[in-house]
Amino acid sequence: MEHPQKKHRLTPRGLLSLVLILAGAALLLYYVGVNWVPKWYREWTYRENLDMSLPTVEDLSLTADSGFVEDNYNRYTYPTDSFFLTNERKAYKNGQLVLRVPRLAYEGEVLSGTTEGVLKYGVGLYNYSALPSYGNPNVCIAGHRGVYGAEFYNIDKFQEGDLLYLEYNGYLFTYQYMETVTVPVDDWSMMYCTNYSAITLSSCQMEGDTERVCVRGKLLRADPLEPEDGDGSSSSSSSSGG
Repeated sequence: MEHPQKKHRLTPRGLLSLVLILAGAALLLYYVGVNWVPKWYREWTYRENLDMSLPTVEDLSLTADSGFVEDNYNRYTYPTDSFFLTNERKAYKNGQLVLRVPRLAYEGEVLSGTTEGVLKYGVGLYNYSALPSYGNPNVCIAGHRGVYGAEFYNIDKFQEGDLLYLEYNGYLFTYQYMETVTVPVDDWSMMYCTNYSAITLSSCQMEGDTERVCVRGKLLRADPLEPEDGDGSSSSSSSSGG
């Protein structure tokens, strides 16, 4: 004699468990989609469109210890023990700086400010940052590691010989990596100007928000950017034969 099969009914508790599981999966997918997919896509496009015209360590006859020959670009000397606000920084608009960092597989415009509302869209220029020039400015830029675009995810992976680049005011500024320093989140000393023209990238530690990782680079050279033709290519590349 066959026994009738039991019908499994979804109890209220089971229904609640299912809803919670689905909600958790949706939140996980949302987190990955918002914070990591843009990072992976950016890194992929960076490598696909890698600008081979950027100077490399092998191209440079100068090092961070040997100094450089200056042209007629601006030279400014700033205090090294306090913050200040320059007229140039007051006038800064989103995108006037373009940051390129091969170690981070990152290339993008630098926004103005470092509030959460700014950094969710990209890296930002500190309010009291100087702008690139000869002398001793410190160009200070912040970015996220674990949320939104995670532009500075690998900020702790810099190695000797790494280069960083800034485009600004018709010039390409090339910096050589000098050091990585971890400071308490309320220690702003790495944002002060130093005794050379510098760039400083900063981001919070992955484990929490009590410390900040700072990467410092020293200016090697500043080269005028070649004007682009209407199709986006430089005049020199369009005129070279082959």
